[in-house]
This record gives sequence, C-alpha cells and structure tokens, in this order.
Amino acid sequence: MHCVRALLIVVLLLFCVGCSKKPSGKRYEIQGEVVAVDSAARQLTVAHEEIPGLMAGMTMPFLVGTRDQWIFGKIAPGDKIHATLVLTSRAELEDISFTKQAPELTGSTTALRLPRPGNQVPDFTLVNQDGKYVHLADFRGKPLLLTFIYTRCPIPDFCLRMSNNFSEILKQLHTQPQMFDNTQLLSISIDPEHDTPTVLRHYGTAYAGNLDPRFRHWQFVSGSPSQIREVANYFGLAYNDQSGQIVHNLTTVLIGRDGRVIKIYPGNTWTPEQVASDYASAANPS
Repeated sequence: MHCVRALLIVVLLLFCVGCSKKPSGKRYEIQGEVVAVDSAARQLTVAHEEIPGLMAGMTMPFLVGTRDQWIFGKIAPGDKIHATLVLTSRAELEDISFTKQAPELTGSTTALRLPRPGNQVPDFTLVNQDGKYVHLADFRGKPLLLTFIYTRCPIPDFCLRMSNNFSEILKQLHTQPQMFDNTQLLSISIDPEHDTPTVLRHYGTAYAGNLDPRFRHWQFVSGSPSQIREVANYFGLAYNDQSGQIVHNLTTVLIGRDGRVIKIYPGNTWTPEQVASDYASAANPS
C-alpha cells in the first residue's frame, strides 16, 4: 500500500512539472497598445513600451502563439495589452491579457499599393556593399529577386528570416551551375543612415560569403533616405524609423528578365524551396 501511494505521488509530481514547463527560448514581458489586428495572419501590431534588454519602445507586428488564438474576434485596436514575448526561431506573443479601450486611435497607417505582375519596374539607382552605383536596369536579361531588410533588425521572423531564406535560395541555385551563373539576388536596406556600404558588406559576408564572396550573385544595397523611400513605396514596403528601431512590413519580389514584375511574396510565410523553383522557371521559361 505504501508503495502504491509513493508511486501515485511521483506520477502527480511529474504531471505538475510537465504542466508548468514553459517553452524554451528567451522570454520578455511586453505591454502597450494594440494598433492593428490581422486574424488571417494571426498577428497583432502593438505600440509597445521599452522591452528591457531587447529593444526600445516602438510599433511593430507580432505573431500570436497557438494557445492565445482565442483573442481574435475579441481584441481590437486601442486595447491595452500585456503579454510575454517568446523568442526562439521566431517571435510570438503568449500569455496575453488585454483591457478594452475606446476604439478611436490617435493615428493610423495606410496600406501601400503593391505593383502587379506585368508592371515595368522603374530603373531605381542604389549603392551596393562596395560603394558602387547599382541600377535595376543592370539586371535585365536575368531574373532578379529582391527583398527589404535592415541589419540591426532584432526580430527572428523579419529581416533575419528574409536573409536566411535568401541564403537558402542561393544554396539551392548553387547546386545548378548553369542556373547559378544567372542568379541575381538583391537585399535593400531601409536603414540608410546606419547601413553604409561597409556595414552592408560585413552583414552580407555572413550570409553570402561562402558561396558568393565577391557578391556577384547577391548584392546588399541602400541609398539616400529619399531614394529608399521611393523604392519602398513602389514595392509596397511600409516602414517608420522610431529612435533607431524600424517598424515595417515584409515584401519580396521576383522580377523577370524583361524588368517586369512576375510575382509578389508578401509577409514571411513563403519558403525558399517555393521561391527557388519560381526563380528557376523565370530563368528558363518553357
């Protein structure tokens, strides 16, 4: 009888430990005001206060963890939110609580128009990691895949994911020598004041260095603030600099050999395999 009781106690203790175990990853307390709700993308945009040890107060979108999907249909812009930001290979909000507020906001954001497939891309001029001018028209005759990043971005699901995805695309295309010869990738920084050619070269080497040490197939570019704003506006990339931290959406674009848009990949749900396949089709149309 004593053995049975002891076994039951051990089982109960193990059960309690298992129930209380938190997911691995760094965890930060976050609070602020909800700016936008996107239930389809299971995402909240939050104007949050400073997160000690991570970032200054700013406005940016966050994914909502699986256990907190109940908030959609209940939470709304203007509500005050308190949650835990969990950083693993992605960033998600967990343990969400919120207080209903008046729905009227003091400000708003306007969605930018995306170009459509078939649109001719303007011949934008930018500056690459070597300090040399780059014209989009220079890429004519080869497909061009471009995205937007900034080197100080701290969120795994945003710029870091874009750069890791592009690195994986480069690896996949590298396995086909003839295809690799025609590969052209372009990462455009939306932080021109910080992301100088020297900074971009250091950043780019970490992602492209082994396969493309001379940046012949993947370039990292920026320009003046007005140039970057013009390019971003055309491709539907909204961003706002708030004390060195930039809130932005994500847009990746495949441009054909004729300089016309083939496909837009909004957000971060696309896969390197999918885009590498699309790139190969654009390089060798049937």
